[in-house]
Amino acid sequence: MSKRTRTSGTDRAFSLRQLFQRAAAKLTSRQPADAGLLIEPLEPRTLLSVAPVMTPNFLIHRPTPTMGPAASISPTGLTPSQVRQAYGFKNTMFGSIVGDGTGQTIAIVDAYNDPTIQADLHAFDVTFGLPDTQLTVIGQTGTSALPGTDPAGRGNSWAIETSLDVEWAHAAAPGAKIVLVEARSASTANLFAAVNTARSYAGVSVISLSWGGGEYSGVRTYDSYFTTPSGHNGVTFVVSSGDSGAYGGSSSTTPSVEYPAASPNVVAVGGTYLSTNSSGAYLGETAWGSGTSSYYNGGSGGGISRYETQPAYQAGVVTQTSAYRAVPDVAMLADPSSGVAVIDTWDFGTAAPWLAVGGTSLAAPLWAGVLAIVNQGRAINGLGTLDGKTQTLPMLYSLPSSDFHDIISGSNGYPAGPGYDLVTGRGTPIVNLLAPAMAGMPVTPAKPMPLIGSLSANPASVLAGATVTLTAANVAESS
Repeated sequence: MSKRTRTSGTDRAFSLRQLFQRAAAKLTSRQPADAGLLIEPLEPRTLLSVAPVMTPNFLIHRPTPTMGPAASISPTGLTPSQVRQAYGFKNTMFGSIVGDGTGQTIAIVDAYNDPTIQADLHAFDVTFGLPDTQLTVIGQTGTSALPGTDPAGRGNSWAIETSLDVEWAHAAAPGAKIVLVEARSASTANLFAAVNTARSYAGVSVISLSWGGGEYSGVRTYDSYFTTPSGHNGVTFVVSSGDSGAYGGSSSTTPSVEYPAASPNVVAVGGTYLSTNSSGAYLGETAWGSGTSSYYNGGSGGGISRYETQPAYQAGVVTQTSAYRAVPDVAMLADPSSGVAVIDTWDFGTAAPWLAVGGTSLAAPLWAGVLAIVNQGRAINGLGTLDGKTQTLPMLYSLPSSDFHDIISGSNGYPAGPGYDLVTGRGTPIVNLLAPAMAGMPVTPAKPMPLIGSLSANPASVLAGATVTLTAANVAESS
């Protein structure tokens, strides 16, 4: 995990030890001079059975060589337009209807209150030309009584996680409504109580959870939280896989996975580094990670559960194990070096409120947006919203490989490769292919852009109101 700030009692020594370990690794690593620094605030990272506290999976990017504040006066990082273009959101259609999540509700569960989230989401929308949406904020019991703010204080709070989750779930599915459920604290008890509220909330079809803790022998008792309540429309739970690579955040050398990503009832989402051009055209992806140094330097959570048995949907697709649950299922942009723009005025004020953020905390709400779009298409097709355990997960493993970008390079301690791997799962979505397929609707091919060999103007310079002739040569327009 990346955010380690809250310490108390016996946890403080562990936090300091982690600090020194990570600092030593940074000093001894042979990173290039222009490598980005990852701001990794520290928080105790112990097993649920010892200290039942969850931590969020975000990482803030700070470019080298500056050592100034990570926040800036204007947006930095990839924009919604670039990300939506790269993954095919912009080309997703259900017949003549734009796929944007209209009619669906995404629930997001985080700890503590973010007092400025409504204003920050509006500012995010204005900046990037997105439509405003209905954002409802409730406490963990479902009432308007909200918790206090993160005791860690401003500049290092759960409000960064909340801003990332809300803004980028909305960027992925601009037409969907959002319900933010704020737990009283980061304890397992309070966060899972908030999950229970979220899954029972009327109309919710997707729930995004960007936090987790170390796996232990009793985690299976929590799996029932990630099921659709009786009488409710189908709900899919999307969970970030963690930011410590194959090592789950609990050891720099022992492979492990995080919970609830390890639950067979959730869609576990790993991370990649995304390359685009300035307009967002997809140039490629690599698995996010630093090999066996991913515990220190960050990487997509992934590996094999020690306690959860292999679900039927992974049989025949996952080759790394035949006995236990493999993580993740899918992936999306997460590397902070290709992070996205986030505004958070609670932590950073109004003078310089923007920062670039990554981590699998980003990949999870992006996938929540994808599934909201899928459920929109299913509603158009006269079908119900997907149940995660019995429908979404089996579908994700049965879809053709052509619906995904197969990520074949990079390592989180496990190598990425063709087909399913323990860094990126089945890969990242080609949304305009995947969403109609999961909605049971025909795919509308994206109209190709014309290719123009050269373009000239005659005359080359004119005054306003004058006539100019544009001549294009070597034009290829397949449609």
